Parts: sequence; structure tokens; C-alpha cells
Amino acid sequence: MRTAEPQTASLGEKIAAKRAGQLATTPESAKGHFVAAWSGKCSPRRAIKAQCLECLGFDRQAITECTGWACPLWHFRPFQKPAGILANDVGSGKHGGQVATP
Repeated sequence: MRTAEPQTASLGEKIAAKRAGQLATTPESAKGHFVAAWSGKCSPRRAIKAQCLECLGFDRQAITECTGWACPLWHFRPFQKPAGILANDVGSGKHGGQVATP
């Protein structure tokens, strides 16, 4: 006699479970960004903010100082220094080689 094979969760159920686990470890101040991004009803800027927050442990200062230069979102990350040019742009031909001091 064959035993019933366990039911596998649907893709929607797997996604919901993964997101619930994510929210359980997300600070209250950031949960709205994730919920909005998952709904597909937010701006790209807000979705990028959610990604950066998660990547860098929900540390706003770490996002400002991010050294993930190979990240495709690096130039779009939130909390950048408001004015000036980052030192790593020097020598790249950008901004005439000038560096603004923070």
C-alpha cells in the first residue's frame, strides 16, 4: 500500500511564508517599505531603500557609507551625502577630478 505523498506548498504559499519570516525580523520602521515593494505599488526609490536597508542590517549610516561599488543599485542608494562628489569617482573622468569634502 502506498502512503500519501506530502503536499508541496504552492509558489504563492512559499512566497507568503518567506515574506512573513522576513517581516518577523524587520524593524517596525522599515516594514512599510517591504510591504509596499512586495505589493508592486511603490516607487523604484522605495523598493531600492528596502533592499539597501536589508542588505546593510537596517543601518542608515552604513547605507550612506556603503562600499558595495559593484552593486547595481549603488548609485541609486538612499541616504547619500547631500552634496559633493565621492572620492572613488576621482580618476574615473567624472566631475573633472574634483572632490568635495563632507
